[in-house]
Amino acid sequence: MKHLRVAALAGISFAALASGAAWAQEYQQSPALDGLDLPSVAERVGSEPRVVTPVSEVGKYGGTFRGGMVGGNDRNMLFTYFGYEPLLSWDADWSGEVFPNIASGYTASEDSKSFTFTLREGMKWSDGSPFTADDIAFFIEDVLPDEKLFPTKPGWLTVEGELPTIAVASPTEFTISWTKPNGLFIINAASVYGVQLALLNKAYCSQFMPKYNPDADANAKAAGVADWAEHMTNMCGVGIENIQRWRNPERPTLEAWHITEPYVAGATRVSFERNPYYWKVDTAGNQLPYIDGLSISVNAEAQTLLLSVLAGEIDYEVRHTANTANLPVLAEGTEAGNFYISPRESRVGNSLAVSVNLNSHDPVKAEIFGNKDFRVALSHALDRVAIIDTLFLGQGTPQQVSPREGTPFYNERLATQYLEYNVDEANRLLDSIGLDKRGGNGFRLAPDGSPLVVNVAAVTALGANADAAELLVQYWQAVGVDARFSAQDRTRFYEEKTASQHDIVVWGATSGGIDVFIDPRDYFPFSTESNFAVDWAKYYIGDGGTEPPDYVKEQWALYDQIKGTSNPEEQAALFQQLLEITADQFYQIGISTAIPGLAVVSNNLGNVPTDTPTGWIHPDPGTLNTEQFYFKN
Repeated sequence: MKHLRVAALAGISFAALASGAAWAQEYQQSPALDGLDLPSVAERVGSEPRVVTPVSEVGKYGGTFRGGMVGGNDRNMLFTYFGYEPLLSWDADWSGEVFPNIASGYTASEDSKSFTFTLREGMKWSDGSPFTADDIAFFIEDVLPDEKLFPTKPGWLTVEGELPTIAVASPTEFTISWTKPNGLFIINAASVYGVQLALLNKAYCSQFMPKYNPDADANAKAAGVADWAEHMTNMCGVGIENIQRWRNPERPTLEAWHITEPYVAGATRVSFERNPYYWKVDTAGNQLPYIDGLSISVNAEAQTLLLSVLAGEIDYEVRHTANTANLPVLAEGTEAGNFYISPRESRVGNSLAVSVNLNSHDPVKAEIFGNKDFRVALSHALDRVAIIDTLFLGQGTPQQVSPREGTPFYNERLATQYLEYNVDEANRLLDSIGLDKRGGNGFRLAPDGSPLVVNVAAVTALGANADAAELLVQYWQAVGVDARFSAQDRTRFYEEKTASQHDIVVWGATSGGIDVFIDPRDYFPFSTESNFAVDWAKYYIGDGGTEPPDYVKEQWALYDQIKGTSNPEEQAALFQQLLEITADQFYQIGISTAIPGLAVVSNNLGNVPTDTPTGWIHPDPGTLNTEQFYFKN
């Protein structure tokens, strides 16, 4: 199982691929940096820069990349495009192996309790200050344990509630440890979440903490915020998904470009310029990135971005308009827009995840939604073939939310149950659970005689989700459920579902392969992204919530066992046990297998690979090394 091999690397180390020592010849820089008062390129990249082999050819310097976001909270577009710089990284094809990135190498103890990393000698932050193991220790020792900065601890950094410790041996060597095994740590460190470890510059961010600055609270109040923690979050971002990460041009970064026009409320454009201290070079000794700057438009809706794509004003787009629904119009517009359509492979567990809220705060709805037969009835009420034809141009096969077939995690029972379009069975089940009475409008009444209105929420900016929600409402109304489409912006959607105030939400499914270990949100209450049981997930992560039934606790215990071993066969077998419970409970309703993805790429943009995976855990295009994109003309 090649894609799992890294999980069994206990006791094995790897050295930097083509380490900087092999590239001691002269380096070149972008002409945009000529004339600036900067140290030499060799001093700026350090003695062990990461050497990136270009996809097609050594590129040319210059130009401004044009991209587009949708709405005022699309911060993860910036993250997945330009902010993927973990210690270790996935390869573009997501083989399951990890490679040196910020770290030039690592070793793991035989028991997977400790992991020793070696950093690249001479690496620097974008402000020219040294990047060292102390920056990693600052996060682990000062930031992560703080309840104000991290009231909810990232699950991948805890083992049965225990946070890691760190021992710094030198500026370039440190060891992260737990008292119990963390067999999933390395694949997490290479995932999108792994960026967290090297996100914060201690020299800059420590000034906002009382431990390092007794005036921190006074400075926060002078800045007009409540306390030092809010001030630090605003200035440093702190968490990988915090929008503040993209709002402070002063914040030092290790990324290829640093922000110049921030993503603040009301912004219509976000801009970046090259990081003169970026620590990667190409095989000819050219300091990366090739592209000088980024200009990202902020669009009110996806349709506006689509028009920009068709007008040839976007260089790469995979997030909002590059989808099957838009394929016909995109195919017609390639010549006029000077772009091509590049295939991308989606490895998620379903085209959509339809989540009924098992933790509804409405006592009447809680009893109905918590009845498995209600969810089974809603599933049988759907004509998936028709939905797939309408939404996805016939691509995809009916399937529930499940890991992908062909992986060690596929569970046939979970994937194939309750898929039949059977209106009679849907009606029978709804009648059998006490929803057999109807009001004057023909819709079903709750067992207490009150009207049962079910709101189905989706984010309008995510067109496929909203289109699906409108279709689902029609099918459920046909079996007497008064379902109503609730069109929401992303901010309201997250506020409601994180507070468990939703009835049903339509969202994208996530992990379908090795990433089931990293983000199993769709298979048991794991995080506040487990939309079917947010309150149970909050209980799991120590953020309040409500205590779940024993079968959920059994899944948590199985996941702890998975984290406690580095043996891939054991991990897969334990996950199958966990999925059997998922199949028993039927938490979520799926529509189809993953739909093939696509990216829209300018004909002028070079070094862009094709047929690569797209997703969140393996972010597209971040894993493609966007720093080696270049403009041909």
